[in-house]
Parts: sequence; C-alpha cells; structure tokens
Amino acid sequence: MSATSQDFPFTILDVAGLLSLRIKRRAAGSFYVDCPFCGDTKGRLNISRKNVWRCNRCDASGGMLALYARMYRISNAEAYREICEALGCDRTTGAAPSRRPPVSTVSLSPAVPQAELATPQTIHQTLTLLIEQLSLSPRHRAHLLSPKRGLTDAQIERFGFKSTPPPFLCHGLAERLLAKGCTLQGVPGFYQGEDGKWTVNFSNRTSGILIPAMGVDGLLCGMQILLDRPLCDKDDPPEKQGAKYIWFSSKERRMGVTSGSPVHFVGDPFAKTVYVTEGLLKANIAHCLTGRSFAAVAGVGNLANLERQLTIMVRGGTRTIVEAFDMDKKSKPQVSAACEKLERMILSNRMHCIHLTWDSTYKGIDDWQLALRVAQVQNEQKNRRAA
Repeated sequence: MSATSQDFPFTILDVAGLLSLRIKRRAAGSFYVDCPFCGDTKGRLNISRKNVWRCNRCDASGGMLALYARMYRISNAEAYREICEALGCDRTTGAAPSRRPPVSTVSLSPAVPQAELATPQTIHQTLTLLIEQLSLSPRHRAHLLSPKRGLTDAQIERFGFKSTPPPFLCHGLAERLLAKGCTLQGVPGFYQGEDGKWTVNFSNRTSGILIPAMGVDGLLCGMQILLDRPLCDKDDPPEKQGAKYIWFSSKERRMGVTSGSPVHFVGDPFAKTVYVTEGLLKANIAHCLTGRSFAAVAGVGNLANLERQLTIMVRGGTRTIVEAFDMDKKSKPQVSAACEKLERMILSNRMHCIHLTWDSTYKGIDDWQLALRVAQVQNEQKNRRAA
C-alpha cells in the first residue's frame, strides 16, 4: 500500500534518512540508491517523492512503511511507531515534527523527569547481569573475527561483546533484572515506559554489537553500540553518512539517564605507560595486538571525563601517557586541537606526554597494528617455505 504526505506526519525522504540510504543519482521527482534487499550496488532502487519505492533489479517495492518494515523485519504498525519515535512525531495527532535545533541547544522538557546517575557499583551490577542474559549472533561474531577486527573467540568472550536483543524482549529483560534484585533507576539504558513499567532502550533502528566500557577500577561503567546501520539525524540529507557508534543510554526517556560518555580502560591499571586513543573497540583490538594498556574516549571531543581518570592513573603509578589518536590529526584541526588539549591535561598531572604517529595509510592504531601483524605472519610463512 502506498502512502502520501497527507496520510503520515513524515515522508519517504525522512525514512530514507533514517535508513542511511545514500543517494547514487537524482532524477525528476525521485532519486536512486543501492538496494539493501538484493545487494545491488549500482543504485537501482528508485525512491519517489510520491512516497513509494521499487528496485529495478529484484522488483521489491512498496510504500514508505514497507521500506522500513522490510529492512528491520517488523510489521508496518511497528515501523510507523518507530519512525514517529525517531523523528519526534506525535503518533496520536499526526502532527509532523518541527525542525530540531542543534544538539547544543536541546533542553529536556519538564514533562519528562530524568533520574540521577546511579552509583558506579549499581551500574556495574545491573549492566553485568544484563550482559549475562544476552548472546552474540553468528553474524556479529563473524565480524569481530574478520580480518578487519582480527579478534579471537577467546578475546571476544573476554571483552563481553553481545548483540542487542529484539525490542519485544525489553520488558522481560527488565523484569528479570528486577527479580534478581537489580536497581534499574539511574542506570544508563533503562527507563519507565508509558505504562510505568521499567524497560530497556533497545530498538531495531539501533541494533548492533554491544561494547562494554570498563573503568580503570575494573567496574563496568557503560556500553556503546556498534550499529548495524549508521544512524542519521532526522534533519540530515539521505546522502550524509551517519554515526557508527552510539552510547547505550536512556536520556530524554521517562526516568532515564545519560551514559555520560565514560572513559574505557583495558590492560594493567598500574602500568607505567598508558596509551590514549579514540574508540572503545579500537582500544581493545590495539591492546590485544600490542599488550599495552589503553584508555579510550568515545571521540576526540569527549575529553572531559579523561582528566579525572588521569588523576586516578597517576595514583596507580602511571608516569607516561602516549597520545595515539587517529592519523587524521595531521589534517583535521579539531583533532589536532584535541591532541594539544590532551597534552595540557597530561602535563598538569605531572606526567610525561608522547605523541605517537605512524604510516598515515592506516587511520587508527588498530589498523596499523593489524597491518603489521599480517606482514609478520606472511614473513613467517615465507621463511618456513624457504626452509
């Protein structure tokens, strides 16, 4: 069934943006994207401004609800609910969303009460028991084992990677945690639904791999999600690449709470030298490849919580911090500025600062170390054959 802009408080352009469908070419009244259903990479799926779509390769077609529903294997009713929720539409009145202001100017509505962040011990206990109830899908395990990531099964188990569960399990997960004596209020990712019952903030739109964030004290302090599909803001054009990682959070939900973008630590908490990089998964991989200790921020713009961690590390015996941000610090002023800010923080804690660089062919320290490992293995194989 097709839909028109009069029927719904959004258009197919909004849906395409949520699905991160990148425009390959434009035509009068429509545009073409790669088909996510048949694997087409030549831009054969036509999306019309009349709110219908069709792939000229596999012949899949339908209205805008069907596009979203087929992508996430849910019903049209569920698709409508999730799209409205993502775009901020009023599902009861059908009112279209107003243009959202920049993130820096968004304020919480007084009608949506927020919880205070729980104690570190409470967050650790609740998130640990949540992870124990989840599993890792074969597809996600294969991604972590792939040459792109280079992890082993043992390392995957060690870090506690899990797949996000389907939304229909959220209430049940919350109920089981409550039955185990867990506190949900104040723990990032948990909130009260419209029925007043506690639930977990998982959705089809934010499905992916859960990456636990561990503090230097060994407590689980939060989780990121490596998204199956990049997440776009509702005002972003369809061709814009969306975010690949988001924090597992319940900010702006009833009695929800923000994750606060905690710092992740992997390795020896008493190490004399600690590397600082951007990205939790990147730090885990680099640690496995080098054996070094890493502190990871979510991005170069998230240094606020690192200063407190540096103070803790100084007390634990750390004397040198190695800045290991991505190599785009050579070309992006904001990354270069973050490196300088980090150096000032390090020096103010009376530690030594080293700036690490490598072949700019490889963006991150994990990419660089993986390339070195591959070259090492190839050399070893070559020497064995020669012998």
